[in-house]
Amino acid sequence: MSAALENVTEETLANIAKAQTTGILENTGFYSYDLSGLVSLIPVVTPFRDLVSRVKSKDGNPYAVWRAIMDTTASQPDPSMGWDYAANEVIFSEQDFQARYKPTGLAGMATQDAFDLATGYADPFQVATFQTLNQVLIGDDRKLLGAQSFALSRPAAPTIVQSATGGTIGAATVYVGVAARTGSGYYYGSGNSQGNSASTTFASGAANSLTASVGAVRGAVCYDWFQSANGTTWYYYTTTTVNSVTMTSVINADRALPSGTAVPDLTSNWKGTVGAKPTINTAADNGSANANDYDGFMASLSGDYNGNGQWVQPGTGTANPSIFKSLDGAALTLAGGSVQEIENALFLPLWNQIKSSPTALMMNAAQAQEIANLVLGSTSATTFLNTDASGRISATAGGRVGEIVNAPAGGVTVPIEVHTSLPPGTIIARTDRVPFPNANISNVLEYRNLRDCAQFDYGISRVANTAGGGPRREFEIRSVGAFVNRAPVAMGVLSNVG
Repeated sequence: MSAALENVTEETLANIAKAQTTGILENTGFYSYDLSGLVSLIPVVTPFRDLVSRVKSKDGNPYAVWRAIMDTTASQPDPSMGWDYAANEVIFSEQDFQARYKPTGLAGMATQDAFDLATGYADPFQVATFQTLNQVLIGDDRKLLGAQSFALSRPAAPTIVQSATGGTIGAATVYVGVAARTGSGYYYGSGNSQGNSASTTFASGAANSLTASVGAVRGAVCYDWFQSANGTTWYYYTTTTVNSVTMTSVINADRALPSGTAVPDLTSNWKGTVGAKPTINTAADNGSANANDYDGFMASLSGDYNGNGQWVQPGTGTANPSIFKSLDGAALTLAGGSVQEIENALFLPLWNQIKSSPTALMMNAAQAQEIANLVLGSTSATTFLNTDASGRISATAGGRVGEIVNAPAGGVTVPIEVHTSLPPGTIIARTDRVPFPNANISNVLEYRNLRDCAQFDYGISRVANTAGGGPRREFEIRSVGAFVNRAPVAMGVLSNVG
C-alpha cells in the first residue's frame, strides 16, 4: 500500500471512529435550508395607464384619424347688421388630426434547464411572464405620458453668470453645453435634443463657480449639462429637471449620473448601453426624436401640428393650442391661501381659453409635497384636532393638500394627482370632460389600439454554442396603438418648477 493511500485510509477510519464515539453535534452539518418563497421587489404603480381609456379600432390603418371644428370665435364677424341687410356668415375651420400607430412591448424567456432545476421551488416561465408583464405596464405608463416621435427644439445658448465663491474653479475658460430630454428620454435614455453651448472666462481666483441657464424647451422634462475646456471635447456634468445648473468645479471626465429625490427613476441606460453617460451633439438632434415612439400626452401638449394634423417640432407648424408656462427654476409660492403660479399660469388662462376648469392637476410626488409644505406651513392653514375614542385630543403630524380651489372658474375644486411617470419640475392640468355643446367627445384622452396587450409565443430554434440557445420558451407581451388627445386646447403645462 502506498504511503498516500495509507494516510487516506487511516484518516477515514479515524473520522468514522470519531463519528461513532462522539455523537451528532452542531458541526456535524446536518442542516436544512431555510429557503423562503421567491420575493419580488418591483413597484408597479401606473396611474396614467389606469385612467386612459383603451379603445379597439374598427379599421386597420397606419394612423388613428379624427376631425375637429376649431375655435374661430375671435375671428367671427359682428352679428349686428342693420335693417334690411343680410347677416354676416359664420366662419368655420375644420382640421384633420392623425396619430400614428406604433408597437410597444417587452420580451421574456425561460430555458427548459432552468425549469427543471427549479422543480419544487418556482416555475421560471410563470415568473418570467409575470415580471415581464409588470415591466410592460410600467413602460405603458411612461410611454403614454412621455413618448415622442418628433425632435425637441434646440435650446438657445446658455446664459452664464460667474461667482467668485462657492466652488473650486480657478482662472480658466469654461465651456457649458446643454441638451434637453423628453419623458421617454428621461426613463429610457433614447437621447436628447440638438445641443448648444456658451463659454465664460474667469480672470482670477480659485474658489469660482458659475450658474448657467437656458430658455425653456417646450416638451422637455429635464436638461443634460456638459462641460468642456475647448468647446470640442465634452464631458457630462449632470442632469437637472429645471433649465439651470450650478457648476462648482472643472472636470476632465464624465461625472456620475445624479440620483435621489431630485431625479427619481432617471435611467442609467444611454442609447441602449447600461452605464453609458449622456452625450451632446451640437450639429443635429441626438435622439430626442424617437421614430419608434407614438406621440404621448406631453407630446400632444408641446408639438405643433402640420397640414395633415400630425404632431411636429414646435415652431415648424400651426402652434399647439394648449397653455404653456415655464417658471425657470422658481419655486411655487402662496397667495390668498392658494398656489399663485397654478392659479395664474394654469387656471386663469384655461378659463379665458375654454371657459372651464381642468379635471385634475398631475404632478410628481416632489411637487405634491412642495404644495403641502407651502400651504400647511403658512400661519393661515386650517388645522383640525379630532378627539379619539377615549375623549382625548390626539394631534397627527403631517398632511396633504388633496385639492386646489379654481377661483377663476367659480370655485371648482381640482384634485391633485401624483404620477410616478411624470418627472419632478412639471405640472400638467388635465381635462377629462369638455363642456363644449355638441362636442361629440366620448374620451378626451384615449389609447386607440389595433391590438391591445397580448402575449405571443415564439417557436423554438436551436442555437449551438450559446447559453440560452437550447430548449426554452420565448415570448413577447406587446400592443399596437396610438395616443389620441382630442382637446389639447383644454390642457396646460407648468414646467421648470423649482
